[in-house]
Amino acid sequence: MSVDPAARAPTPPGSRSDVLQGLVEVVTFHSPESLYTVLKISPEEGYDDPLAPNLWRSMRLTAVGQIDAPNAGARLRLVGAWVAHRAHGRQFQFESYEVLPPLGVDGLVRYLASDAFDGIGETLARRIVEQLGASALEVIQREPERLAGIPGLRASVREQLVESVRSEFARHQLHAFLRSVGLGPRQSAAVVRKLGSAAEKRIRGDPYCLAGAVAGIGFGTADRIARELGLARDGPERCRAGLLHALQSAAEAGHSMLGRERLLEEASELLQLESERAKLESALAELIASELVVADGEEQGGGPALYLPYLAASERGLAANVVRLCGVDAVSALASDAQLAHYESQSGLRLDPDQRAAVLGLLAHPLALLTGGPGVGKTTIVRCVVSLAEAAGARVKLASPTGRAAKRLAEATGRAASTIHRLLLYDSSSGAFAHDARNPLPCDLLVIDEMSMLDVVMAHHLFKAIATASRVVLVGDPDQLPSVAPGNVLNDLLRSQRVPTFRLTHIHRQGRSSRIVVNAHRILAGQMPVLPEKGDLASDFFFFHAEDPARCAERTVEVVTERIPRSFGFDWRTHVQVLAPMYKGECGVDALNARLRSALGPASEEFRLGARTWRVGDRVIHTRNDYDKEVFNGDMGQVVALDEQGLSVQFPEKRVAYAADELADLQPAFAITVHRSQGSEYDAVVIPLVAQHYLMLQRNLLYTAVTRAKQLLVLVGSERALRLAIDNVRPSERSSGLARRLKSGAPITDSTP
Repeated sequence: MSVDPAARAPTPPGSRSDVLQGLVEVVTFHSPESLYTVLKISPEEGYDDPLAPNLWRSMRLTAVGQIDAPNAGARLRLVGAWVAHRAHGRQFQFESYEVLPPLGVDGLVRYLASDAFDGIGETLARRIVEQLGASALEVIQREPERLAGIPGLRASVREQLVESVRSEFARHQLHAFLRSVGLGPRQSAAVVRKLGSAAEKRIRGDPYCLAGAVAGIGFGTADRIARELGLARDGPERCRAGLLHALQSAAEAGHSMLGRERLLEEASELLQLESERAKLESALAELIASELVVADGEEQGGGPALYLPYLAASERGLAANVVRLCGVDAVSALASDAQLAHYESQSGLRLDPDQRAAVLGLLAHPLALLTGGPGVGKTTIVRCVVSLAEAAGARVKLASPTGRAAKRLAEATGRAASTIHRLLLYDSSSGAFAHDARNPLPCDLLVIDEMSMLDVVMAHHLFKAIATASRVVLVGDPDQLPSVAPGNVLNDLLRSQRVPTFRLTHIHRQGRSSRIVVNAHRILAGQMPVLPEKGDLASDFFFFHAEDPARCAERTVEVVTERIPRSFGFDWRTHVQVLAPMYKGECGVDALNARLRSALGPASEEFRLGARTWRVGDRVIHTRNDYDKEVFNGDMGQVVALDEQGLSVQFPEKRVAYAADELADLQPAFAITVHRSQGSEYDAVVIPLVAQHYLMLQRNLLYTAVTRAKQLLVLVGSERALRLAIDNVRPSERSSGLARRLKSGAPITDSTP
C-alpha cells in the first residue's frame, strides 16, 4: 500500500488534481453531518505546492474538504487544488482522499498512539512495534495472541486494541469499496450510517437497497452500481427497484398515486424492459404482497390505483377527517347580519353582497373554503371573519404552510400566525407532532391560508389534529401552482363538492388600478396581458422583448441591476426578485444567479464547500423551517461574514450563523424558481420567458409568478414563450384519489394514528 512520491508528482495549481500526502497533525474542525473538515498536515517530501518548493520543510499545512472520521496520526493522500484564502492564507482544498498505511516505525508508533486507539500512549505503542515489527497492524488483526507479554499492556486494553484495529481496517476496506463503486465521502458516510458494517455484503447482494434508503443516492446511482457488480438487467431486484422508483418519481412530480398500466409503462421505459412485461407484473405483485406498494381504490377509467404506503395512508386519513368535520350537525352561526353590519360601520368597510355572503357563510359552517384571485378581497374577508369570531368569544388560530406565508398572514390580520408545523408543535428530533387525534388543537376557529401550497401528507397531519367541535376556514387560490410535495388538496376539495365554498370574483377598485392584478386575471382567462405605452413609467407591468436565450439573460440582468434601480429606485440586491421557470439553461436559476452575483463585482471573501462557493454579499434563501434558529422556509437574507467553519446571514429581523454542516439549508437567491416563491411577495419581480423552457411554461406557473409582485412586474423574453405559457393548461393535472374518496359520500375510516 506504499506510494512512490515520484509517481504522484503534482500538476499545475487550479487543475483540481494537485496532490498533498502526509500525516494528520491536528483535526482543527470536523462536522459529522456535512463531513466538512479542516486538517493540519505535515507533508511528505515531494508533495509540494508548485508555487512553494520544498514545502515539506514547513509544518502543519492547512487542508480543507470532506472526510469521514479523521484522526490525528493518520496518513492521507489528498487530491485537490491549492487555493488562496483571504483570511487563512494558502490552503489545500481536497476533493478526494485515500487513507494510507503508516510510514516507517515512527509513523506506526504515532498511529497506534493516536486518538483512534484508547489507552495506547507513545511508550506502549513503541513497545508494541518493537515486539511485532513493521507488520504490527496485520499481526494484531490475525495473530492477536502475540500481544501477550508486552510490558504495560493490560488484558482489557489488549482486547480493545485488537477490536479497534480490526474495526479500523474494516472501515477503511468498506470505504475503499464504496469509493470503488463511485460514491463520494458524504455518500459513503451516509451508507455506513444506514447499513452498518455489513454494507458491502448487502450492496453486493442487492445494490438497489441504496436507492431511497440513503440520502443523496437514487435509483440511477444504484442501477449503475448494480451494472458494475454484474447484476442481471431483468432480475427481480432491478424490476422491483424500477417500479418503486417510478412511483417515487411520480410523487416528486406531485402525484399521490399512479394507475397500474401507467406504472408498468413508466417502469418498462425506465428499465428498457419493454419485452419483459411478465417480469414487471410479477415484481409488482411481490411489492403489493410485501406492502411496499398499496393498491387502494380505482383510478379514473378503471384499474387499481397504486400508492407508496405513506401516501395511501395520508390520503385515506385526510379524506376521513374532512368527512368527519363536514358531518357535524348544524352549528350556530358566529355572527349575524346585524353584527356584520355593525362591524362594517365600526371599521369603515363596505363589503359587496358576495363578500358579505362569504363572511356570514364561513362563520356558519363547521368547515368551509374561501377562494379567489388577486384583488378580490380575500384578506379583507379573513380579517372580518377573525374579528367577528373573536367578538363571539371564539379562540382563533391562524396558520400557513410556510414561514414566509405565515408572516404575510400575520401582517394582513394583525394577529399572530404560525407555520402548520409550529401550530402542531413539530419535534424535529422525533419527527412527530405533539398535536394529533389524541391531543387536538385547542381552538374554536382555525384559519389556514395559502391552501394551494398544502400537500396531502401535511394536510393529513393537520386535519387529524382538529377537534370535531372546532370550526375551520380554508383560504386559497386554486389557480396558483399546487404544492411542491405530492397531492392537489385544494383543487380536490373543490372538485369533491363536499366542502361549502365561497368564491370571490369581483376585482375591487384598488385592484383595478393595478395592471399586475388586471393582467393576472387576463392570464387566467387565456388572454395576453395589457402593456403600457412606451415610456409610461406610471405602469406597474412591463414587457421587454428578447427572442434569443442569451440575449434574454443579458437583458434580464440589465433590467434588474440598471433599469429598475434607475427608474424606480429599488435596491436590486435586496428588493428585486428574479423568478425563473427552471434551474437549467441560459435563463435558468443557476445561470442567472451566477450572472447576478458577477454584477456585484469581485468577491472580497469566499467559502467553498464541495462544488459550491459562498461569498460576502450573496443573496440567499433558507429552504426549510428551522425552529431552533427561528428561520423559516422562504426567508431571504444576505451573506455578511465568512470564517473557516461557515458563514453568517443577515435576515431582515436578525443575523444568523451557519456552520458548514448547515449550509444545505441555504440556496443562492438572486434568482429562484417560481415554485420556491410560493407564499411570498416581493416589491419587484422580473420573469425571464424563453421557449427553451417550454416544458415548464404553464398558465398557472406564470400566474403564480405574476401574483408574487407587490409594486412592479417585468417580463423579459419572447412573445412566443409568453403565448406558450398562457395557452398551456394541461400540465397542472395531478393523479390523486382524494376527490374520488370524498365524492363517494360514504363514511370513510382512518386507521392511521
